Amino acid sequence: MKEKIENKVNSQKYIFEKITCCICGHNNFEVLAEKDRYGLYMPVVICRECGLIQTNPRMTQNSYNEFYNIEYRKLYGGTKIPSSDFFKNQYVHGKAIFEYLENKLETKLTNLNVLEIGVGAGGILQYFKEKGNEVYGCDLGSEYVTFGKNVYGLNLHQGTIDDIEISCTPDIVIYSHVLEHILNPIDELVKIKSICGPNTYVYIELPGVRNLTNSYDLDFLKYLQNAHVYHFTLATLKSILGKAGYEFVCGDEIIRSIFKLSQQQYNPLLTNEYLNTIKFLRKMETYRYFPTPYNIKRITMKCITLSLKLTGLFGVA
Repeated sequence: MKEKIENKVNSQKYIFEKITCCICGHNNFEVLAEKDRYGLYMPVVICRECGLIQTNPRMTQNSYNEFYNIEYRKLYGGTKIPSSDFFKNQYVHGKAIFEYLENKLETKLTNLNVLEIGVGAGGILQYFKEKGNEVYGCDLGSEYVTFGKNVYGLNLHQGTIDDIEISCTPDIVIYSHVLEHILNPIDELVKIKSICGPNTYVYIELPGVRNLTNSYDLDFLKYLQNAHVYHFTLATLKSILGKAGYEFVCGDEIIRSIFKLSQQQYNPLLTNEYLNTIKFLRKMETYRYFPTPYNIKRITMKCITLSLKLTGLFGVA
């Protein structure tokens, strides 16, 4: 799959386009990386005006559509066809999301209308359904949508938010590892507003840049994957949602977060995350080579693994 994608990039079958920053509208960027974890072409920059990290230039929508339809699942999962194991993993993740929302909202989640964008095979929604909720979902992957519909009887539709038909106002909208893939997240979030009510909660989960302290061996390059267009900190995510007309309820740097419709007009005076983020990334580059509170466990486990290998190889303790 890597070679296939590289051939399409080199032959300009996949087209890349330069864009301005979707938060501040500037094009004052600093390059952070040129390739992703697999060595695929992926120019990643940070905006000096607001601190949003983004892939830029990025593939056009048509190029991304072909990539998701042909190579995406095979590149990251090894197969294009959904499996029972994939669904079960989604189901377990749905339980975690459900418990997070119940804990943070301090209420029982039952008899609600739950909508998920980028639903995959629907495992997350299956957990919510079993808790007594009406569920709806959409996804671009036809095989995954068909699997969830035929095997589990879920109310899923192939396509985007523009294609789904929902007659009720959702109480909860879920974006689980989806928003970072969307080329125009503000336009997407504005569309969602048209079907939400004042009491609708929007749950957004995605890989946070500052969660490098707990993942990816503190290595920013391992964090990057060519399917992601935006790479958020909690602060830049709040800026995106604020510009789209949402207010922050709660969240963390993992990122797991909850928003709702804002009753106030968006304030364009943003906090610039550029210096804080650059400082953080440089710190991670230093820390991953030396024992620190962030990676001492990882280094210890690697030493234990090496010791066990040597013990097995030489038969000595």
